Amino acid sequence: MTGPEAARRLLASAGLRRIGRIQGCGDLFLTGGSLRDRLLGLPTHDFDISVTGDAQRAATALAGLVGGHCFPLGRPPLATWRVAGGRLQVDVWGIADGIERDILRRDFTVNALFWRLPRGPLLDLVGGLEDLAAGRIRVVRPENLMDDPLRVLRGLRLLASHPQLRLTAETERHLGSAARRLRGVAHERVCDELRKLLAGAAVERAISAAERLGVLPLLFPAWEGFRHGADLARMAGALQQLRRPSHRGLARGAAEVAPAILAAPAGGFPGPWQYDFAAAALAAIGLPPRTAQRSSEAVAFGERLLGLLDRDRPGSRQLAVEAGDLVEPALAWAVARADLGGVSLEVPARSLLVWQRRFAARHSLLGGEEVADLLSLPPDASRGEAVRALRAAQARGDVRTPGQARKFLLRRRVR
Repeated sequence: MTGPEAARRLLASAGLRRIGRIQGCGDLFLTGGSLRDRLLGLPTHDFDISVTGDAQRAATALAGLVGGHCFPLGRPPLATWRVAGGRLQVDVWGIADGIERDILRRDFTVNALFWRLPRGPLLDLVGGLEDLAAGRIRVVRPENLMDDPLRVLRGLRLLASHPQLRLTAETERHLGSAARRLRGVAHERVCDELRKLLAGAAVERAISAAERLGVLPLLFPAWEGFRHGADLARMAGALQQLRRPSHRGLARGAAEVAPAILAAPAGGFPGPWQYDFAAAALAAIGLPPRTAQRSSEAVAFGERLLGLLDRDRPGSRQLAVEAGDLVEPALAWAVARADLGGVSLEVPARSLLVWQRRFAARHSLLGGEEVADLLSLPPDASRGEAVRALRAAQARGDVRTPGQARKFLLRRRVR
């Protein structure tokens, strides 16, 4: 892409022209990922704006222009101001030490381009436009990665989210060298980057690169010496494919279970799933404990469903009922896991999900009080166990009427 081609693309944006109407706030520049993606022809409703004047004043003026509101992200003097109005989201921050120094502090050259609003010119001091045209991810300066090691994960996330871009060999070396400093980065920041990486269209190659560069063993010690990284990378890609909106319930499930890919070595993959170890590995990098537990527990159900889907309909239905609200992520995991062997389980998984929803809407054949009276049970755990056993038998199709349900429970008590 040439400079004139880039300028034509940017001048055609009505949103940029609108932002460029702000007066009295200094010079405004579109930069960062929002500029990069527009130059790549990718749709986005977000804008990253740098301003030579007061960032808060610029954000306030922009909020008034679009009929939205603004609020700070972070704390002064490093605060960024976010403007939200309708579908528009703009992040505004001030340029404290001049544009050139701001550019040279950036992470990658494709993120270090500046377009002066409203009509240019395009500022490119580090060869970002040429790298963008060639599909290269190149670090601006190695020391920038050392200053903020989270940029190592941002580089891998960029690799995951933009299939048209590739890391240069030199950048790979720099990422590998800076990776060891990730241990000192706040877990919340690490976890946020990993979530975004797992949602990328090219997540498979990003996982492979993270393993190759030593990033995964640093964050998850069980990856050290692990021999099935390629399989997990493939599963990450399969889960990402399921995250398309057209997959509905499986899409929600794939998003919830995706972090378990990173904890799979700790969970014993590809052997029997060790729920507690995987959950602990996820919690250790900043995933909320409850979320980590759900993701790991869903995998446990998914591993069990893998051997039942399309083979044992009563058994898979019973297990789906046991899984409850974990059935969506469990099925997503099972589908991705089966993909490793070249087997497609998406159709039976969808069918089971439809059945589970319908079954959940049906009343139990006997209520809890009826079960307790029939079996003379006190209000303790034994009552709940009996109700769950009846529900499982109903899911398998062993009982279909209240009379059959009573006989089932009485036989169960005798045993």
